[in-house]
Amino acid sequence: MGPSSQYRDIFLTYGTERHLDKNQYLLERGSPATELWYITKGIIRAFCAGYDGEDITLFYISENNVIYNEALLPNSVIIQDGQAITPLDFYTLSAEKFLQVVPSKELVFETLFSHVIDRIILYHEYILCSHFHESNKRIAYFLYTCYKRSGTVVPYTHEQIAAITGVNRISVNRILNDFSKEKILSLGYRHIKILSASRLAEVFNSVGFFSDKPD
Repeated sequence: MGPSSQYRDIFLTYGTERHLDKNQYLLERGSPATELWYITKGIIRAFCAGYDGEDITLFYISENNVIYNEALLPNSVIIQDGQAITPLDFYTLSAEKFLQVVPSKELVFETLFSHVIDRIILYHEYILCSHFHESNKRIAYFLYTCYKRSGTVVPYTHEQIAAITGVNRISVNRILNDFSKEKILSLGYRHIKILSASRLAEVFNSVGFFSDKPD
């Protein structure tokens, strides 16, 4: 489910515009994957079911992303549950049509390959994050992975961070405020800016988790 804004024109030209209301679920996991979706507005929550039947939030997907890239593979099925956590606008396009109109087959490979790599990285980060028992280390690790993946601005709300890390909202607020007081990060409206990645890594001790030295 990697960023694919370069395909916007393809979906807007050949795709079908659709909409989901807030809290509606996407295609059911295990159903045939025959079309790709391009998100133009809104946020999706990707999740799986825990042993107790409760949903476990894995990550969020925002606009200018293509999802259901698995449709590019033959006889594939939907492999991830999802829910619109805001009103969602998107375009759908059959995999067959996408392959016909995409200007370069190299772009098809890039789309599919980046999708697989992104999914592996996200699951890897989720597993490692869950191994930290101390909440401040878990939050620090999650923020650091966001920094390594997309830069200094972390586009998650406190509520979303709580859902992904499994740390309750009150603790997330307290930990983020502590990090802010220590000048490790700054808190803005619906985003967080990392001010010192090296000090953030010191919270959870980056040795063994990242081979490169943080800036």
